[in-house]
Amino acid sequence: MRKDNKKNHEKIIILIIIVTLIIDQVTKIIAYKQGFNILSESSNNNGYYIVMSIIIILLILRYIRNDNVFIKLDTKIVLSFAISGAVGNLIDRIWNNDVITFIKLGNYFNLNLSYIYIMIAWIGMAIILTKNSMKIIKDKKNKKVIKDEYKKNKSK
Repeated sequence: MRKDNKKNHEKIIILIIIVTLIIDQVTKIIAYKQGFNILSESSNNNGYYIVMSIIIILLILRYIRNDNVFIKLDTKIVLSFAISGAVGNLIDRIWNNDVITFIKLGNYFNLNLSYIYIMIAWIGMAIILTKNSMKIIKDKKNKKVIKDEYKKNKSK
């Protein structure tokens, strides 16, 4: 990848991470100040989650910064949502000792924007992997057709 393209990609990724992280943190502050019911997810394993979050964030950042030409911008964008979600919940765990959730779906799901960002990343990666798999299958079929045509023409 050319250096100027790489710099532009890095700027896009950094911008997405910063903007989504700010939106996440601001919504939590607004929810708290407006008196929404703040639902906590207290955990006995907070230290474990902090360490694992840091490791995962660093691994994803390393992957995104890789110069591999096969890592396209769409993959980097999707993974930037995972980073901002993980960092948003990491901030909660460090400052509040738990993750603050203020969006309640039914009786079982308590969310915040960080969780939604992580879900966007999961869904986005599933779409990208499916799309890439379909392309590989199509390319293999095309190569087989070309190979069969070559054999047929060669035998004439």
